[in-house]
Amino acid sequence: MKKLLLLTCIFIFSCSAFFAQEEQESQIDTLTPEDEKDFVDDQNMTVTEVEELIQSQSAIHRIDFVFGIEPMVSINTHTKDSDGKFISAPSPIHIPFYIGLSIPNYTAISFQPTLRFFTSYNLVYNDMVLPAEIENRTGQTFNFLLNLPVVFKLNYKDKVSWSILAGLAGLFRFATPPVNIKETEPGYTGTVKSDVNYMNNWFYKNVRFLYLSAGIDWMFYYGTTKFGPEFSIFFPISAIMDKSVDGLLIGAGIKVEF
Repeated sequence: MKKLLLLTCIFIFSCSAFFAQEEQESQIDTLTPEDEKDFVDDQNMTVTEVEELIQSQSAIHRIDFVFGIEPMVSINTHTKDSDGKFISAPSPIHIPFYIGLSIPNYTAISFQPTLRFFTSYNLVYNDMVLPAEIENRTGQTFNFLLNLPVVFKLNYKDKVSWSILAGLAGLFRFATPPVNIKETEPGYTGTVKSDVNYMNNWFYKNVRFLYLSAGIDWMFYYGTTKFGPEFSIFFPISAIMDKSVDGLLIGAGIKVEF
């Protein structure tokens, strides 16, 4: 009789614990984004606790969407010729926006592919494609910077974390004749059209599209949303062949993950 009573108590306790856990998981899974933030804030959860919460949910909840705006300077060392005459624009500043994913989120190591977009003006001089001021341009270039870094979160401190990013990037560029400029107008190689064709070939010679990327960010947590400043650098592999750091990209901006 005592054994039966003991087994009954154990069974009832196990069932209660099981259904309590199921109810909590069901409650978390059905939270809206705003309710989820309130839930996290009400519980006064640390970064580690948020990580455990996210990992207990389905795979889609383990992916963060990334959005950022990061002004970047593109280094140009060929602004003057040997006589001191200006031949191209100084190192231009671009203001790209970007989108991406963090896979998975809230882990010490993750993968964070992003895609940046910006436009620029270019000209041809000797055997180079250089940045151009608007009055001297013979090509308008659409730039797509695909960054494929691995993210290493090195430190957690309550609701703040900082990370180091390192990986490869590809700068995919496509030049077209600028607006209000005809293809038949004069260019360095003959016409604007031939300049554009030269640019589109030059962009991909000597692996000029391939970059090494590195960066650091400092993220603040507000519920399950993270935001903060970031610093990035993109080093062109072609610098070895071209013996020039032209095309080196250095950026600083704001990143949001949600």
